[in-house]
Amino acid sequence: MTTDWEHCFLCGKEAQQIHHCIGGAYRKKSEKYGLLVPLCMLCHGKVHDEPSQETNKELKKIGQADFMMHYSYAEWMKQFGKNYM
Repeated sequence: MTTDWEHCFLCGKEAQQIHHCIGGAYRKKSEKYGLLVPLCMLCHGKVHDEPSQETNKELKKIGQADFMMHYSYAEWMKQFGKNYM
């Protein structure tokens, strides 16, 4: 998803944390398939606390698009069970 692990994927500031694009029960699968992005603490908090969850939804969409560059839609559904596109 990114090759720059030093800067926040969203704002470009210094990255301090890693965000799993598909979390919860799928956290390990996010790691396995590289669906991770570096975030600063402010953006990471926003992703999890934003009432509308728009940023979180966008990261899920980006994660799915990245996955599907290497695997099929059928494999995405098999692994993650939900379409975010």
